[in-house]
Amino acid sequence: MGTGNTFRTDLYAIHNYVQNTQVVAPKEIFIETLREFFSQDSYYHYVRDEWGFPKVTDHTDLLNDAGYSDDVTTRLFIGEYFRFDARYYPALLVRAAGSRYVPISMSQNHGAVVWINTVFVDGYGNRTTVATPDHFKENGAWEGSISVDVETLSPRSRDELVELASILFMNNKRIQLQNAGVFVKGLNTSAPTESEDRNGKLFKQSITYDIRSEWRREIPISSVVDAINICVDFGNIETQPVQEAPNLRINTTVELLEALIGS
Repeated sequence: MGTGNTFRTDLYAIHNYVQNTQVVAPKEIFIETLREFFSQDSYYHYVRDEWGFPKVTDHTDLLNDAGYSDDVTTRLFIGEYFRFDARYYPALLVRAAGSRYVPISMSQNHGAVVWINTVFVDGYGNRTTVATPDHFKENGAWEGSISVDVETLSPRSRDELVELASILFMNNKRIQLQNAGVFVKGLNTSAPTESEDRNGKLFKQSITYDIRSEWRREIPISSVVDAINICVDFGNIETQPVQEAPNLRINTTVELLEALIGS
């Protein structure tokens, strides 16, 4: 599953945030999951256009079963909002419905060091594992909700889409979303409603999913000592200025890796 999610901002990279699944990622994950799920169906068949959006073509002179056994048009609109002034039904409209910060510790795990292990093998086959600090870690959590508004022109379609969207996230794709960083804790469905829509009725119902996600920051440790240079000069320190013996100097370098392996 891919959301095609990219960020135009540089601030995440500048400040070493490697994860922040608060609003954008959960919403796009829900949209993409619904699109993949209903693209498998024949009746509520979802079809993408060449840009990845719902394929909502001009239905003039199209047969009533268009999109049922082909990809001429989508039979279900799935997205965050309508891209045109005209509305398309049936529709699943996904929106972020708010969130709140949930600390997982009072310090946000500030200062926690993550170590990496590197295995070295010399020419004699001796193996040595060296642990070095890699980065500092900070993290926290968000709890919020994602809403899916179901809008159809028939009560039967509304009820079926509510059932399908409910079981999809609570069972079929629950582990997949969890692996993507979004845990679905539960859901609530609102009471069904209907309203006037031109010459007919518009049937609506909302599903609200309670979700939990996280943010994580990894600050690289770049100040690890790789080597220590030692330089010793010989001379008479009792004289002023100090008289150094010519051609008597010892230079040596102790590398951290050699010291760790030797220990």
